[in-house]
Amino acid sequence: MKQKRSSKNDPLLVGMIIDVSSSMRGNWKNEEGKHLPQIEIIKDGLNRQIRKIKSAYSSKPAKQNLEIFCIGMGFKRPIRKWRLVDLSQNREAPSETKVESLEDATVVCDVLALTEIIPTKADLDEVEQEINSKWSDYSNKLLKKVIFRESLYDELVTLIRKSLRQTALRKLKNGFRRRVLSFLLERNTLLENEWLNGLTKQLKNGLEKREAKFRQTSFDESFSYVENIKKEATYIYDNSVSEYESYIRETLDDFVSRQSNQILELLTLGHSPIKVFDTFDDDKVFSLAEKIYAYLEKDVQPKIKFTWLSNRTKLNVTAKLIRGNFDNAKVKSMTEAVIQKVIWEKLRRFIRITVNDMFEDAFREKAKEKFYEWLDLASSREVTRSIKDIANILPDTLEQEIYSDKFMFGVTPIYNAIKKASLRFMDVNFSQHQKILLIISDGEFSEGSLPEATNLLKDSGVTIISLHISNKNIISRLVEKAGKNWTKGAKTMLEMSSTSSEGDGASHALAKLDYKLEYGKKLFIQVNHSQAIEDILDVLLIN
Repeated sequence: MKQKRSSKNDPLLVGMIIDVSSSMRGNWKNEEGKHLPQIEIIKDGLNRQIRKIKSAYSSKPAKQNLEIFCIGMGFKRPIRKWRLVDLSQNREAPSETKVESLEDATVVCDVLALTEIIPTKADLDEVEQEINSKWSDYSNKLLKKVIFRESLYDELVTLIRKSLRQTALRKLKNGFRRRVLSFLLERNTLLENEWLNGLTKQLKNGLEKREAKFRQTSFDESFSYVENIKKEATYIYDNSVSEYESYIRETLDDFVSRQSNQILELLTLGHSPIKVFDTFDDDKVFSLAEKIYAYLEKDVQPKIKFTWLSNRTKLNVTAKLIRGNFDNAKVKSMTEAVIQKVIWEKLRRFIRITVNDMFEDAFREKAKEKFYEWLDLASSREVTRSIKDIANILPDTLEQEIYSDKFMFGVTPIYNAIKKASLRFMDVNFSQHQKILLIISDGEFSEGSLPEATNLLKDSGVTIISLHISNKNIISRLVEKAGKNWTKGAKTMLEMSSTSSEGDGASHALAKLDYKLEYGKKLFIQVNHSQAIEDILDVLLIN
C-alpha cells in the first residue's frame, strides 16, 4: 500500500514500545555521571523531554495535535496459587491438587496507564503536607497550656537579672557603708579634713565597684542560668527520644498501616489527594495523638521539676554572694515554662517527622504490595493521551521499587507488544493521523523474526523507527543492510524499521540530526545514551 503523503498540519499519533527486560539492566551514566540501569536513565530522559515537548505544544495552540501511547514489554508479576476445579456433572468440586505460584516474566503493559495509576511524587507530597497540617492542628489543640512564645527565654533572663540586681542594690543602698558615705557627703566641713576626705573617696569608690559587680554578676548569672536550663532540657529530650519514638510507632502502627492502604487505594482509583482525606478518621487519630501526648507529658513533668530543683540551689548561692534575692514562685514558674518550651518544641517537630516517616514507610510498603495490582490494571487498559495531558511517560515515583528485579527485567515479548501497538494505530479515530512507532530496545527479543506484523503496519502508513541500544558503535549513519558482525537483535530491529522516503515527514525530521538524508535507507538509529533519544524526539515532535 502506498503511504499517504503527510502534511505538517496533520494530527500526529506517536506510539512507543519501551524494552524493560533483563537485558536493559546494563549500566549507563546519567547526567551526574552515576551508573544506573539503562531503563532508569531512559526514564529520566523521556520524562524530561516529554515535559519540554508539552511546553512547546502548550505555548502554541495552533500547533498540530499530538497523541501518544506507550507500551512497556518485560514486566514481571506472579501467577497466584490456584486450585484445579472439577466442573463436570454441573458441580464445582475443588481438586486436591494445588498448583504452586509461578512468575510471568512476559507482561506487556500500557505504560501511560501505569503512570496514571501509580500515585505521583506530587500526589504523595500533597498527602504528606496534609498529614503534617493535620498533625500540627492536633498538636496545637493538645499543647495549648505550653508556652511557646519566642521571647520566653529573654523574659526569664530579664526577670532573674532585675530581681538579683534590684534586691542587691537595695541592700547596698541601705547598708552601713552607704549610710556613712551619705553622712559624710552631707557635711562639707568634715570633708575639709584630709583623712575624712580620703575615707569618703574610698567609701564611694568601693560602693561604686560593688554596685558594678552586682550589676555584672546579675547579668552573667541570669544568662548562664537560662542557658544551663535550656541545655539540661535538651539533655532530657536527647536521653528519652528513642523511648518516645518506640512508643509513638507502637501506638500509631496499626492506624498508619490501614490509613495508608486506604489512601493509596483511593489515589489508585483517581481521587485527588485532598479528596481522600475526607475519609481520614480525625476522631481516631486525635485520640491516638492525645494518648501519645499524655504519655509524654507524664514522663516529662517529673524531669522538669527535678531540673528546677537542681538549678534553684545554684541560683540561691549566686543570690547570697551579692546579697540579692528573687521571686521564687515566679522564677520557678518561668523556669518550668522554659524547660517545657525546649522539650515540647523538639518533641513536636520530632513527632511530626516520626509520623511522616511512618506514613512514608507505610506508603512505600503498601505500594510494593499494590504494584502487581497496578500492573494488572494497566495491562488491561489502552491509553492514548494528548501531549497536553501527559506529565510523565514512565512512572517517576517509588523508583527504587519499580525499577528492580521484582517488577521489571523479564523477557521481551516483542510480538505481543507490536500487536497491541497495531490495535492502537488501526483505531478508526486515528485514520487521519500521521503515525510513528518508536521501538526503544537492544533487540534481544524472546521471539524470532516478526516481518508480517511490522510489514503490515508499515504498509498501512506507520513509520517505524528503531532506536537500538548498544554499548558498541555499529553505525554512524542510516544504512540499507546490516553489517556482518551485527548481533541478531540489531539485525531484527533493522528489518523491522521503515525505509526513508520522500513523502515521509519523519525522514525529513531526522535529516536535521547528523544523519544525511538518503532515501531508501532504514530508519534504524543507534542510541548509546538517553540524550540521543531526547534529540530524536526533539526533531520528530517539536521541530
